Amino acid sequence: MKSKLFLSIALALIAAALLSACGGSDSSTSSGGSTEAATGEEAAGGSDAAGGDAALTAAKESAAASEQVPTEIEANEFGPVTPQKGALLYFIGCDQSIPGCVAQVHGFEEGAKAAGYETKVCDAKFEIANFQNCMNQAVQAKPAAIVNNARPQSDAPEAYKKAHDAEIPVIGQFTAEQPEPKEGNAGEVGYVCEHEAELLANQIVAQSNGEANVAIFADTVYQCNQQRAKGLENVLSECTGCTVSVEQFSAATAQTDLPPLFQSTIQGNPDLEWIVSAPGFAGSLAAASIREAGKSEEISVGTFDGEEPELELLRQKEIVKLDVLSGIYENGWCVVDLISRLLAGEPVPNNIENPTQQALTQENVPAEGSFEGAEGYEEQFKKLWGVS
Repeated sequence: MKSKLFLSIALALIAAALLSACGGSDSSTSSGGSTEAATGEEAAGGSDAAGGDAALTAAKESAAASEQVPTEIEANEFGPVTPQKGALLYFIGCDQSIPGCVAQVHGFEEGAKAAGYETKVCDAKFEIANFQNCMNQAVQAKPAAIVNNARPQSDAPEAYKKAHDAEIPVIGQFTAEQPEPKEGNAGEVGYVCEHEAELLANQIVAQSNGEANVAIFADTVYQCNQQRAKGLENVLSECTGCTVSVEQFSAATAQTDLPPLFQSTIQGNPDLEWIVSAPGFAGSLAAASIREAGKSEEISVGTFDGEEPELELLRQKEIVKLDVLSGIYENGWCVVDLISRLLAGEPVPNNIENPTQQALTQENVPAEGSFEGAEGYEEQFKKLWGVS
């Protein structure tokens, strides 16, 4: 009887050990600040640590790849196209007080000049009324195409209808909207806002070795920045050692609203390690608030758009540690290329064309200037257009 009892106990202990090894215990995992019991699927696939290791490995691989300078523009996949030389292209720019918006105008004008187009630019500033005025002026100018840089089409529905009635295609650039040729944009350039943010988030995970407390600040005027917040959350929510919070602000009032918002977040979160701001100019404001709070060694900044004030902090290795951007001039050339293809009746897949991206760190940031685009992007476009 004793031997049978001992055998039963031994078998029970072995079963318990096997159950624990297979994940049958009450283990839990933390991601994005939430805690929940491990599921049977997680148990079958291995421990949380193993999953975390896989996510960290993937983040490090993404980080390493995103630091390299791209060599190929996407348009090479679409083949040659002949621009309509002499045709007028009307560009409606986002607020020209933002350096990134200025760069997009510059890239567009340079690309249009190389292709042989005429151009006109209207600064839509921050206000919806200004954007509507620019759209109406554009329709009245009867161009071959209109470019809407960054605003949602819902901000000027009447002007969009006028453009469609006049059979003038409107091209979106970083509007964060899929093309809607019948009512909205005929095509979109820079549908990459979420992707940019995923690249930046993977950099944070890699640099922090999978342990990061992150606060995201996303502008509500330009919807690209809302997609960036989503992309950041997509990656950071998979990082079991990361926590994340999101705050909203308006780019139109950022200079006055953001500093106290940064300060309250810093004071309310003593374990904060990263602030990510979008659009890019908010990076300098974040750095100033961190410096004022005496947290320069504890909190790092990640941002977007490759603007000079933030890049200078990156070069000085002062607070700003990351900047992810699409080629600041290449994207304007992409606009010209997409317009040329649509006017020639040669649409690209989904009517979307994207520039290339790069992650700038304290190690690979250029000594001067920013990431303008893939290596030799101008000559690559000119060859496709037959103007090289």
